[in-house]
Amino acid sequence: MPIYEYRCEPCAEAFEAFLATSTEQAVCPRCSGTELTRLMSMFASGRKDGVYKQVAPAGPAPKAGGCGGGCACH
Repeated sequence: MPIYEYRCEPCAEAFEAFLATSTEQAVCPRCSGTELTRLMSMFASGRKDGVYKQVAPAGPAPKAGGCGGGCACH
C-alpha cells in the first residue's frame, strides 16, 4: 500500500496517508478537509536524471575509516 504525503490548504497541516487505491480520497486528520496538495516525498526527491541516489540511513555518523563493508559510508 503506497504512502502519500499531503498538506491541507485550509489549515496547513502536513500529514501522510496510506491509500489502498489511487482513487481513494485522503482527508486531513486535523480539520477533515479534502483540499489537499500532494507533497514530494523524500524518496522521490532523491531522484536525479532518472537514477535514484543512495541516501544514508539516519543514525550515528560512521566511524573514521568507514564500517569496512560495501556500504559506501567512507
